[in-house]
Amino acid sequence: MKRSTLLLPALALVLGGLVAGCGGSDGSDGSDAGSDASSAAPTITHDDFVTQANAICTDAAAELQTAGAELTDTSTQDEVVAFITDTAIPSFQKQHDDIAALGVPEGDEDAVDTLLTSLQADIDKVAADPAAFTTATDPFAEANAAADDLGLTECGSNS
Repeated sequence: MKRSTLLLPALALVLGGLVAGCGGSDGSDGSDAGSDASSAAPTITHDDFVTQANAICTDAAAELQTAGAELTDTSTQDEVVAFITDTAIPSFQKQHDDIAALGVPEGDEDAVDTLLTSLQADIDKVAADPAAFTTATDPFAEANAAADDLGLTECGSNS
């Protein structure tokens, strides 16, 4: 069964707008931080956090756009779901992990925890039902809002 020509542009919009905090570049300083924002992580200023998180999102967006270029209006539902499962979800998870590894700026503990928690929940929802991702308006709405709240311009709905 061929994909609807409306579905592909929707997928492109969702991929472009949702690269909120899901990973591409390694902005960490080598410290090993868990996925919990309150774990022992390197000290980082708010400005450095924003700069490095934006770089992670920019790199991931470029990688996803390049990888997604092979999808066309004639791509099947199975091909799109395979892209989401094999490429998009691992990219989103890497973004989450890379941002978590940055550390937490003093005073931003709750905002970073909200970002990481909502991003992981959104990743888990997409992973549980990748086909639904193609019809969802914005499966990463909560993570995008949290990224916006932190002032991230390349992650979330500001990107």
